[in-house]
Amino acid sequence: MIARTLGNKSFVAARSWPDRHGARRLGGIVLLALAIAAIAPAAAGAASLQLSLPSTAVDWLAGAVTVSAAYPAGTKTVVFSQNGQPLASLVVVDSAVAGTVSSGISFRLASATEFGAEALDAAGTSLGAADPLRLSPEEFVPSAPRLKLARGAIVEPSFTLRALSNRTVTSVSLEASPERFTQQPRLVRGIGGQIVIADVRLPYGVESLRLSVANGFGSSKPSLKRRVFDLGPRFRLPRRSHYILVDKRSMTLFDIHNRRVIQHYEITIGAPSTPTPNGYFKLGAPQRSTGAWGVLRRPLYRFSRHGRRATGFYIHGTDSPWNIGTWASHGCVRLENWAIRKVSKTVPNGALVLIRK
Repeated sequence: MIARTLGNKSFVAARSWPDRHGARRLGGIVLLALAIAAIAPAAAGAASLQLSLPSTAVDWLAGAVTVSAAYPAGTKTVVFSQNGQPLASLVVVDSAVAGTVSSGISFRLASATEFGAEALDAAGTSLGAADPLRLSPEEFVPSAPRLKLARGAIVEPSFTLRALSNRTVTSVSLEASPERFTQQPRLVRGIGGQIVIADVRLPYGVESLRLSVANGFGSSKPSLKRRVFDLGPRFRLPRRSHYILVDKRSMTLFDIHNRRVIQHYEITIGAPSTPTPNGYFKLGAPQRSTGAWGVLRRPLYRFSRHGRRATGFYIHGTDSPWNIGTWASHGCVRLENWAIRKVSKTVPNGALVLIRK
């Protein structure tokens, strides 16, 4: 066994006299361990002052922020500043240990601002300043929202609209066109950009929606327009996967597939003296035509368990496109010639047709 002394430290190496290299290696390890032990407390005491903005310290409604500072042990006072001007001075309760302190001042972030902080010990001597924390309102303004609506969605007369943004939202502006809302919808939720808007009551028929959102830091760009359709309560619509709705109230023919409007076309319907009949029909094959019939016509059949029968009514084109949108036919449903061509390509023979008021 060998006894050695290092400074004022002694240790015993359990080595035999011949193992000199092993003794040297052990001595080196002990020296390294002692050096680390001596440095570690000093490094812990020299931790730097750091500024931060906790997520809970953002006032989304007021557009204000409250910064915090993590201070090292030995700190008695933390002095906060904004753009070089004093903001707040906080006394640390226990200066023997490191910790975190909030400025306690909710600062309205109206423009780009640089926050700073300095740590002082009990004698008022500076222990160091934090790196500046630069914040601007643009960082907190919500992005253009994305409507969670399928293209061509058929909505209820009153429904809840959901959308997404990248920031908390505290107010919304929902626009409808061509007809406007009779009452503005109500924001139910906007935390974290998960937007829920209740009591959306659309005018009947075809509408385009566009949503803008905002918080205390500013307003977003508007969303992309999304066309939606209020056709009354959905339980009154056929449950077929594909059908045609001729809606006299909106003067529109809707091509509906899987509960979404694939296409819609403005129509002419029967004059009061020769009204277009209501009810369920089946659509016949396209027939070439000319004159008042336009370029194509498709017969409408009544149907029952005994088969189908001709009604004498058609969905057809027109040689008078200026009458589209009026009550001018002899009971048939008129489309512009380009529209009847498209319907004849996309709607199969035997498709269900519902004509209603």
